Amino acid sequence: MVRPGGTRDARVLTRSHRPSKTVLAAKKKRLPLAVKSDLRIRYARIHGVGRLFHNFAVNSEGEKMRRQSVSGQSRAVHEKVTRIHGPVIRRVLPLLLAVLIAAAPALLTVPAEAAAGANLYFVQGLPGRTLDISVDGRQVATGVAGGKLVGPFGVASGKRMITAKQDGKVVIQRSVSAGSGASLDVVIHQPVSPTGKPLITTYANKLTAVPKDKAGLRVAHDAAVGPADIRVNGQVLFKNVANGESLDVVVPAGTYKVDIVPTGATSPVVLGPLDLPVQAGYLTRVFAIGAPSQKTMTVALGTIKVPATGSAKPSEVNTGTGGQAAGLDQAQSPLGQSGLWIVVFLAALGVAVATGRKVVRR
Repeated sequence: MVRPGGTRDARVLTRSHRPSKTVLAAKKKRLPLAVKSDLRIRYARIHGVGRLFHNFAVNSEGEKMRRQSVSGQSRAVHEKVTRIHGPVIRRVLPLLLAVLIAAAPALLTVPAEAAAGANLYFVQGLPGRTLDISVDGRQVATGVAGGKLVGPFGVASGKRMITAKQDGKVVIQRSVSAGSGASLDVVIHQPVSPTGKPLITTYANKLTAVPKDKAGLRVAHDAAVGPADIRVNGQVLFKNVANGESLDVVVPAGTYKVDIVPTGATSPVVLGPLDLPVQAGYLTRVFAIGAPSQKTMTVALGTIKVPATGSAKPSEVNTGTGGQAAGLDQAQSPLGQSGLWIVVFLAALGVAVATGRKVVRR
């Protein structure tokens, strides 16, 4: 028998280790000293063996209690685990699967700009010619006539080599910079002099959100003519726009009359007037190309869907953003995918924790 703290009961020791009858008899009788010594040695031996067996029994009993304690803890843990019954698991798994399935489309859908690195659109601004266009030696468009816009073509971000050929002969070859997530218009056009060598000018498409009843509008001057004024509905909206420059503005959706005249003059009209439809929720790009002296003036048109917002007001006009410098003004790529992953993970974790608490409290 063991008491708390490991002490032994003195009464047990007294009962278990009483002197033998021989020893008691020896005490009653006056035995010789030699016999007494022999009995004391025998008693000490018996008593020592008894203590040894007693200690072994105490240690065995303590080990048994420790084993029972560990076994009890194991049973307690096992009972808690086994209390998560099959029906509960069947209720938890659908909740977790529902969260992941609901978020799967947003997680798996990658914008074209992010997937390809950058998107390139090509504007063929050389009327009277038919061009084949390549990017880094890979042909992406063939037989592109003057005034046509083709694309988008997904490319890796960084420096890209653009080559335009006519009948297998190189017309122009230039490198352009395409930032990650950028959307660029690459215009192959004439310089101010109609007889000059062709140029390549890039414009970054600003795909920012616009109010739901508004639209983005860009007008680019890529014609073989000097600085000009661009009039909208008879009023000068863009003034002194040089070859290779563009202007961006947010306007109400509708149809506008657009024409181009020399800067500071009302005639001659270089181009137009043209009826230009501008659709809400889109970026409409207008590129003036050709040469008045060659009577090849025309426009190339393109639209890109943009996000909608209900509160923003028309943005300011950015004058003189064209030319090669415009290629540095790149559209921002969409954000928030990693944040969505975090939200989904936390939602799933919250469902698991909440359900787990309910299970344990049963």
